[in-house]
Amino acid sequence: MSLTEQLNDLKQQLGQEIPREVLGEIGQFVQGLAQSGIEKTSCQAGDKLPFFALPNVAGEMRTSEAILAEGPMILSFYRGIW
Repeated sequence: MSLTEQLNDLKQQLGQEIPREVLGEIGQFVQGLAQSGIEKTSCQAGDKLPFFALPNVAGEMRTSEAILAEGPMILSFYRGIW
């Protein structure tokens, strides 16, 4: 099964489990994002980011420059407290 097929199956399954009003709100939010043009100003695959500093999971500030000096870097965002 291709990734597209898996995503379509998941979308169909979630559509049956998530209340319609919640799906409607999610749809409105996604539509608003699309209409805002945010994808045109967002980073794209292959773009180079400027140097930055962010806290790590321990709350310590780390710079991308220092991390890249040690080798490749993977940047992962997560919501934190749900």
